[in-house]
Amino acid sequence: MEELLEKIDNLKTALNNEEVIIRINKLNKEIEKNKDLLKLIDEYKISNKESIKKEIYNNELFKKYKESETDLNLLIMSINTKLKEINNGRKCQ
Repeated sequence: MEELLEKIDNLKTALNNEEVIIRINKLNKEIEKNKDLLKLIDEYKISNKESIKKEIYNNELFKKYKESETDLNLLIMSINTKLKEINNGRKCQ
């Protein structure tokens, strides 16, 4: 059991050191500081106006975030694929 916990900790450390994780965490902090972007997002949540949505999507910081989000989703898909391979190899036959 202790070996499993150690492997989980190693996985957490490896993930925290992944470039995409570091980048998305940094972008989250930048977005939190960007009052104009946050205001637009809040306005859009209330009004659902297409013009506000376009303004948000045209924001460079938001674009970078969405690109990083896509990269993160690809990493998650890759991890899931590896986990399925591991699981399939351990099935009783």
